[in-house]
Order: sequence, then structure tokens, then C-alpha cells
Amino acid sequence: MPHDHSCHDPACGCGHDHAADPRGPRPPVAEQPRPWRPVAQLSVLAIGIFEREGQILCGPVHGDDGTIKGWRPLGGAIEFGERAAEALTREIGEETGQKITDIRSLGVLENLFEHEGAAGHEIVFVLAARFANDTLYDADQLAFREGDGPEMTAKWVSLAKARAGRIRLFPEGLADLV
Repeated sequence: MPHDHSCHDPACGCGHDHAADPRGPRPPVAEQPRPWRPVAQLSVLAIGIFEREGQILCGPVHGDDGTIKGWRPLGGAIEFGERAAEALTREIGEETGQKITDIRSLGVLENLFEHEGAAGHEIVFVLAARFANDTLYDADQLAFREGDGPEMTAKWVSLAKARAGRIRLFPEGLADLV
């Protein structure tokens, strides 16, 4: 199974030794991701589960201090009049430039959460999908960009580690659903 040999921290999931950095895992990007807060309204999202040998592709969820709090599959908001599968196709195309196929529903999660002191409420459509370009499954990471934010790196995260509580997957309940 291909994996990132530069990381050896089992809590991270990326394979890099973060013991030397007290802030924890950090993305290899030129700029720090901007602080994010949930909006004070219900958000409806579609996220994609791209699976490879017991791992799923996820982007980092950062705290304001730059540490990685956990991992979340790629995807985003469903626009008015758009179906969840259409939203996922659009979001993955916008974020990664990649085409996807074989989309099917795995379930829906209601996510009530707090991030950096702000409450959030999401309805999350969880969809299994495949990249049209099969060579992406051989890569250890995938560059993505949310909107006009900095380029970030999605990595393959172990479902076994998430189910064992060694790494956090967002939204809550995702590890049990997939």
C-alpha cells in the first residue's frame, strides 16, 4: 500500500513525525489557512468518500493556532436547486480540478458542533465516489483549494485509526457510517 514515508506519528494519520513541533501537524503550504467560523444558520453539505485500502481522502481541519484538529473529506455546500451528487461533482472539480464518477449515497449525518467557540449546524450528505483518474489513488496526497484560500493538501487517513479514536474525523459519526 502506498503511503507517506515522511511521517511516523500514528495520531496524525499522515505519517510525519510531529514530535519536534509542539503545534502539531501543519500543512506544507506557503500560507496559513484563514481562521474559519461556522455561520449561524443551517448549512447543507455534500462530502465525498474516496477510499483506498482502508483509507479515505481528507483535508485537514485547522484551529486558529494552525494545529490540525482533525480531518474531513472534501466537498462543500449544496446550492439551491442542486442535488447532493451534483454539488459533490462541482465542489471536487472546483477544489481539485478532478472529475469524479460512480457516485452513490452512504447516508446523511446531522452535525451539531462547536469550532473555536462558534456553534455550527450542518446536514451532511455522505457520498461514495471515485476519481475518474485512477492514478490519483497511487499518490500519497492531493492538492486542493477552497475558494480563494491557500492551497492545502488532502491525505489518505486510516479508517481503523479513526474508529479507534486515534485521529478525529469530521463530521462526528462519519467513521461509523463508512
